[in-house]
This record gives sequence, C-alpha cells and structure tokens, in this order.
Amino acid sequence: MLNIQIDNPELEQSIKQAYGSDSNSIARAFAEFVQQQKIRQDIKISIEQFDAGEGIPLAGVMGEIRAKYE
Repeated sequence: MLNIQIDNPELEQSIKQAYGSDSNSIARAFAEFVQQQKIRQDIKISIEQFDAGEGIPLAGVMGEIRAKYE
C-alpha cells in the first residue's frame, strides 16, 4: 500500500471539493492520473523515436499499445 501526504493546502482543498472524504474515489482518480501520465510519456517517447527515424509499421505499434493497456 502506498500512502501519500499532501503538503499543499490549496491542492488538498481542491481534492476535498472534488472528492470529499471518499478515499476510494481519490485513489481511483489518482490511479487514472498516473495511467494518463504513463500514456503521455509513451507517446512522447514514440514521437522522439519517429523523429529519429526509428519508425515501425503501424500494425506493430497498435498491437504493442493495445497489449499494454488492456
């Protein structure tokens, strides 16, 4: 289990306004945020690889992406 402490009163207040005291909702929202960040990072890396001429066929790319997030 991972516990996170928030030392930013404004952020804490925003979270409380959005989710109240429901720790399950907060945990789900955080998990979604982390997954979105991972997807963004993967896309950034893919763009850098493509720009460097390291492209691969689209069918292969889609298969790898689908396998990661299914």
